[in-house]
Amino acid sequence: MPISFRPMRQYMQKHHISFYRLANEGVDAQTLQRIRHDKPITTETLGRLCGIMKCQPGDLIEYIYEDEDMHV
Repeated sequence: MPISFRPMRQYMQKHHISFYRLANEGVDAQTLQRIRHDKPITTETLGRLCGIMKCQPGDLIEYIYEDEDMHV
């Protein structure tokens, strides 16, 4: 998957936000597991995460270019 949640994990570490806190804020455990493994989530969930963490989507995700993407 070319989308990575590495920036989110870094943001969480920098701002002392735990996955436990996100779970207590109502983020589903399966969704948190998907984020840990860079699996897709909905834009609705991304919006909820931004609201909880007071950030923008670009603070949470990044696009990873793959070799074939460079030829477009």
